[in-house]
Amino acid sequence: MASAMVDEIRADALDGKNGEYDLAGFTREWTEALVRGAFAEAMPAKRGFYAHAKFVVGGGKKTRAKYDDELLKYLTSALRDVGFEDDRGASACDACQGTYKYQHDTDKDLKYVHAFPRVSHVEEGSEEGEGGTMTTNASPEYRACTCDLEEFEQLVQMYTPSFSQKRALLRRMKIMEHALRALEEKVIAMETLDAREQAMYDSMIEVASKIEFLQSALDDMIKKGRLTKGEQDEIVEDLSLKLQDIDLMVNEANEEGKTKKIEALLAKKDLAQKKIDSVTGKPPIVYTVPHERELADLKKELNSLKKLQSQAKGKLMSGADAAKCAKIPALEERIANLEGSDDKGWYEDECRDLLFPPKAAPVAKAKTVSASGGSKNAGWLTKAKTGGARPSVGKSGAGAAGNPFAMLGDE
Repeated sequence: MASAMVDEIRADALDGKNGEYDLAGFTREWTEALVRGAFAEAMPAKRGFYAHAKFVVGGGKKTRAKYDDELLKYLTSALRDVGFEDDRGASACDACQGTYKYQHDTDKDLKYVHAFPRVSHVEEGSEEGEGGTMTTNASPEYRACTCDLEEFEQLVQMYTPSFSQKRALLRRMKIMEHALRALEEKVIAMETLDAREQAMYDSMIEVASKIEFLQSALDDMIKKGRLTKGEQDEIVEDLSLKLQDIDLMVNEANEEGKTKKIEALLAKKDLAQKKIDSVTGKPPIVYTVPHERELADLKKELNSLKKLQSQAKGKLMSGADAAKCAKIPALEERIANLEGSDDKGWYEDECRDLLFPPKAAPVAKAKTVSASGGSKNAGWLTKAKTGGARPSVGKSGAGAAGNPFAMLGDE
């Protein structure tokens, strides 16, 4: 039963399809065999396609009897065993390979686990993968992985001023690091690298040290309260899911009578809860962008003119209204130029909802400072949100043993 589903999942990935797979009746042994067979190694997939396997693991009263009560625990534990990480914000993309997330669909009254496996892209008509984690030389993460460490630190300061942007870069660099390890294994096994693999292998510099630096920078931003409301909410949501995951592992360890493992898990749970308390205990910051007021005025005028144009559709427009509507192309061009500024940092569009909420709360009158501690790029300003100044962090707290931010490495 498990092997048949493995074949189905892998066939779907080669066809470029995402499937839903019902685990009704699956035992622990079948679940573990399924995960090992499908996800222990990178899955061959259609070029440009990132696989997303959606597993049904439970439901409400009408379907509950079809599923083992511990199926969710079996599946998530098996995924962790093959190197998957829990990521509440995961999706089918290059940066989220090797992650999973849990979902309870209250409309359908079904419980799902979404798995995003690592893939190795295959050319049409070919049977061998090309290395799906590789990326173009123009990407920020490739530039970050191939420069020296001193330049990397400057790039991080200039192009990733926010927590979200640093986190986006970290996720992609971890994927690059995974690809580099795979190439190193091929070299050790005396396998021949193709031209693209060889170029990637030769160009990567101090990737592990860069990841460590970026992780430290993220820890520092959390400790100093350099987070927007959206970033705070995302971290709390991720950690809340980690707490649920830890509870499942504690129950499993209890059943197996592993006292030391339970103690270690409870210590992790305590650190995660302290981190939640620390994140929510600081007021969020609010980023503003250059030309923000001008953009708002331009968009308001544009919407007004488009409404006027729409109302006059099919009718003879007055000369005055026609003159007003003639401004629409110029307004659209000006808006596009302002929004497409070269000063934007890496992944800003991807992180926009976390950085610039549509309806930001009024900010307190405060002295503006640069978002990255003096960076000249990106042009953002940041202010403490209304509700008081952020508490300062003493030097003695930095790097202290048992700090609640040590879990950030799992993100």
